[in-house]
Amino acid sequence: MKMSETKKGLAFAFIALFLWGIHGPAGRFLALRGINMYFVASLRFFIGTAVFFLFLLTKKRVTIDIKDQLPLVLIISLVGVCGNSVLYHLTLRYLSGTLVMILENLSPIFVLLLVLLLDREKPKFIEIASLFLSILGIIIIVLGKESFLDLKNHFYIGVMLGILTGITFGFYVYFSARLVKPLKNDPDKIISFLFKIFLISAVLMSPLLFTKGNLPNEFSEWFWLIEMGVFQSGLAYIFWNYALSFLPVSSASILFLMTIIFTTINEVLFLHLRLNAFLIVGGILIIASGYFISKNINN
Repeated sequence: MKMSETKKGLAFAFIALFLWGIHGPAGRFLALRGINMYFVASLRFFIGTAVFFLFLLTKKRVTIDIKDQLPLVLIISLVGVCGNSVLYHLTLRYLSGTLVMILENLSPIFVLLLVLLLDREKPKFIEIASLFLSILGIIIIVLGKESFLDLKNHFYIGVMLGILTGITFGFYVYFSARLVKPLKNDPDKIISFLFKIFLISAVLMSPLLFTKGNLPNEFSEWFWLIEMGVFQSGLAYIFWNYALSFLPVSSASILFLMTIIFTTINEVLFLHLRLNAFLIVGGILIIASGYFISKNINN
């Protein structure tokens, strides 16, 4: 029996969410080592672009139609990819990976706002209820900020950068969904669009490769930078955009909140994040919101 479109979308989404759950701890590790985060943000997108190119090469589908949807592709590249990546990596200088993901996961608010303003589509009750649960979970986690490490310096700068990170990712989710939704019967063309978006983004971000700062000089530092390029900038975006081709954009954006759980687990294991009641209760609420939206995604 063939897997339904909804189940395919959910499977793709959770693979992407798991991979993105490694992103925050890996980036935080590099930030704590004092590595130039502008360099990291730029190089990982060149690596991600190479992943798309190799995938398309194996499928013999390497084509770039510059004129196709060019204005939308350019604005997604500039705001949703370049802007989001730079803001995300800068925020990691001030906050733990888990807190950065919490703030980036404000993106469903902005997605639902765009759906309301541009599509004139009222959100479903289950979307509002799940969003309420997830926001409540975020609030509870933030109230337990004493459990996070290294938050004393420039905490509020980090919070403001994190909120902007959420806005730009919401922008990416909404507008990239418009590109891939008509292409769900031709997955390779989705990857072609991603290749074009990331190639443009990599070129736009290339000056950041030459900014002053410490470069990786140990195996572990290069390993995690390359890992972020291959798995988070490459494969995770492929799976996520496949998911967006099958799932409602509002629902998919709320599912993105599950990355907080994966990020927290990785920070506990590898960066010695201290769990407390705030994190546990908030995490349960976020998992519950993901569960309810998954169960009711066809309703």
